[in-house]
Amino acid sequence: MDRLRPWLRRSGWAYLAVALTLVGLAWWTSRSAPDGERVEPRASPPAAVVRAPAARRLQVVHVAGEVRRPGVYHVPEGGRVVHAVRLAGGPTRRADLAGLNLAARVQDGQQVVVPRKAPPAPAVAPGAVAGQEPRGPISLSTATVEELDRLDGVGPTLAARIVAWREQHGGFSSVDQLLDVPGIGEGRLEAIRPHVTP
Repeated sequence: MDRLRPWLRRSGWAYLAVALTLVGLAWWTSRSAPDGERVEPRASPPAAVVRAPAARRLQVVHVAGEVRRPGVYHVPEGGRVVHAVRLAGGPTRRADLAGLNLAARVQDGQQVVVPRKAPPAPAVAPGAVAGQEPRGPISLSTATVEELDRLDGVGPTLAARIVAWREQHGGFSSVDQLLDVPGIGEGRLEAIRPHVTP
């Protein structure tokens, strides 16, 4: 037992030195890194939301009459008659654009008819009845009841209905709108068509 005492004394001091070293390292580490300090990740800004422009609705329009490429075309919503005429290749040389309201808005399913220029009125031959007027296409938008009454198959009652429909709807943009007048069917419309313009 006396032999072990010197060794135990030396081993005890060695263990004590190691323990103190570990305590010192722990204390130094705690000072170099302050408690409660955290690095929060920064939130990235939200990505900008890009909204595509709303697509404009298209309207189906039938363009006929004196245009270069008659047919069915798609006109953007709110488009005018002039846009539909341009899509059909523009008017021909015989077109009478004065008889068509180019500024009117087109509607889905509408037919736009570009009228033809009226042929020049023949000169009144000598001996003709005084006061007789040369006959030509009549404008549905300006004709009076008396003028419409002179058309074959119209009569005063139907002429009055045409004028009443025109005043109620703001005029005619197409000869085919005569079908909306009570008393006019397909057969009567085809008989009237060569003698009238919108």
